Amino acid sequence: MNRYYLSKRLEKVANMVEPAAFLVDIGCDHGFLAISLVKSGKVEKALCTDINEGPLQRAKEHIMDFNLQGKIETLLSDGLTELTVDPANLTKYEFDSCTICGMGGLMGVKIIFEAEVFFRKMRYFYLQLQSDIELVRLYLESFGYEIVFEDMVFEDGKYYTVMKVRNSDDKNESGSNKKNSRFDCGFDELPYRLKEAYDNFSCEESVRYKYPFYEGEDREVYKDFLEFMINKYTEIKKYLPERSDRLPVIEKELKIMSIAYETLMNS
Repeated sequence: MNRYYLSKRLEKVANMVEPAAFLVDIGCDHGFLAISLVKSGKVEKALCTDINEGPLQRAKEHIMDFNLQGKIETLLSDGLTELTVDPANLTKYEFDSCTICGMGGLMGVKIIFEAEVFFRKMRYFYLQLQSDIELVRLYLESFGYEIVFEDMVFEDGKYYTVMKVRNSDDKNESGSNKKNSRFDCGFDELPYRLKEAYDNFSCEESVRYKYPFYEGEDREVYKDFLEFMINKYTEIKKYLPERSDRLPVIEKELKIMSIAYETLMNS
C-alpha cells in the first residue's frame, strides 16, 4: 500500500497544521492524518491515540504499510488520560501540537480539560468537532485559550468547522493561564455551567460564540452555511404550533443567524 485518503475536513486540518516536532492525534481512527503530516515533513514524529482497539489496530497496520513505525507510535487511551497518570510522561511526551477530530464538542472539551497539563505546554492544537461548537468556543475563551483562526469546509452534505488554538497571552504571576471562576468545577458540572452562561447571552453576544467569522476564512462556504441554517430554522418554525415551547428558542437562533449574516454582508 502506498496511498491513503484524507477527507476534505481532514485535509483542511492538515493544511492548517504548523510545522511541529511531536504531534499527538487523539481519536486517530485510521491514522491517515498523522501519516500525511509525517510523510509531508510538517511533523517530525507523532503519537496516535484512540479509545477503541479496532481503529487503533487499523492505524498500526497503516503505519506499518508506510514503514513509519520509527516515527509514529500508537497508544490505547481515552484522550491522554493514560499519560496523565505518570508524571514522567510530561518529559517523555513533550507534544508541541495536537489534533482532535471527528467527535462531539463536549467530548473534545473533556479531553482538553482532563489533560490540561499537556495542552498548556503545546504551541498549537487543532480541533474539528461536530457539535456544541458555541460551548467549545466559550470553554476555550474562559480557560485561557485563544482561537487563532477558524475555517469551514462542506463535505457530504454537512458543514464542518476547523479551529487553530493556542494558549492566550493572558497569564497570571505563576505563569499559568487565567480561568473564569464561574467554571471552577469538575467536568461533570462544566457542560451545564457553559450552557447556562451561553443561554444568558444576548443575541449580539451569542454571535461571537455561535457564528464567528475570521479574516481569511472561506467566505463563500461560511455564507452558504448561514443561508442553509437560516432556511433550516425558518422551515422548522413554520411547522411549530403558536404556543410551542420550542418557538422562542427557534426565534432566538434565527435572530442570531440574521445578525451574523448582516454583519458578513456589510463587511
